[in-house]
Amino acid sequence: KAQYKDCILFYRLGDFYEMFFEDAILVSRELEITLTGKSCGLEEKAPMCGVPYHSLDTHLNKLIQKGYKVAICEQVEDPKVAKGIVKREVVRVVTPGTNFNTVDESKNNYLMCIVYVGEQYGISAVDITTGDYYVTEVDSLRTLIDEVNKFVPSEIICNDAFYVSGVDIDNMKYRVGASISALEPWYFDDELCKNALKEHFKLIQLEGLGLADYECGMIAAGSLLQYLFETQKNSLGHLTKLTPYSTGKFMLLDTSTRRNLELVETLREKQKRGSLLWVLDKTKTAMGARTLRTYIEQPLIAKESILNRQDAIYELNQSLITREE
Repeated sequence: KAQYKDCILFYRLGDFYEMFFEDAILVSRELEITLTGKSCGLEEKAPMCGVPYHSLDTHLNKLIQKGYKVAICEQVEDPKVAKGIVKREVVRVVTPGTNFNTVDESKNNYLMCIVYVGEQYGISAVDITTGDYYVTEVDSLRTLIDEVNKFVPSEIICNDAFYVSGVDIDNMKYRVGASISALEPWYFDDELCKNALKEHFKLIQLEGLGLADYECGMIAAGSLLQYLFETQKNSLGHLTKLTPYSTGKFMLLDTSTRRNLELVETLREKQKRGSLLWVLDKTKTAMGARTLRTYIEQPLIAKESILNRQDAIYELNQSLITREE
């Protein structure tokens, strides 16, 4: 618990995940489960509550949707051969932006990193369920907010400088529904970020990723990758490419325009039903639904890109046999 102070610790005991002390009090309140006590050598029993291991995902989703982080602590040796207390380790940390078991598969679940350095904002966004990984940078707060509204991340991590840059953090949390937290300064160290990206993508120079003009964006992408290593505790082999993009490649739609056009949700009820996406969405798979949603939220403005997309759709429409297969 001392290593994961900002997380709720799910501690594996046999067929249950147990929580103790403050975590138990918090979880019993949020999940409406019974609070019990356990003798632990102190004068009073330790507050304790638990959930069966087979219903972990359901309980996790409820806590994650409320913006909490959860550290999953498993038994890492066989109880039959263990001497004394079975060895346990935190095997992953689940946060709103790193939750694999999202409720709605028809939309991406983005984790976003924003870094504010010398009047520039570096932005990187990743969806670890699909492997989409983007980076850009902007020079105004207004453009930054437009990017946040484009991705609608469920979690935003940032450096301290962004937190005190004059941005209305509470308003951003409310509008996007994201949890926002500032990470420790070491995450944003230039060399650490460069090395993390080079090692992950097996490169000698970062130019291979197309990051030559994205100094601030590189820090955002690198610190985001380090945060993923810390929480996922695996190699993240499915993140195979990082896509740098210029905000000028897509039509700039500010927040009120997005709302008033009812692109993906209605103005009043905030429901998909009645929106443009609802009218157009005849997709058959979650992947298709995510793609269509992205097309609507990020309209292309370069003529060549628009024609390429139209050609691809025309070709699919003409190839009846391939399409049926």
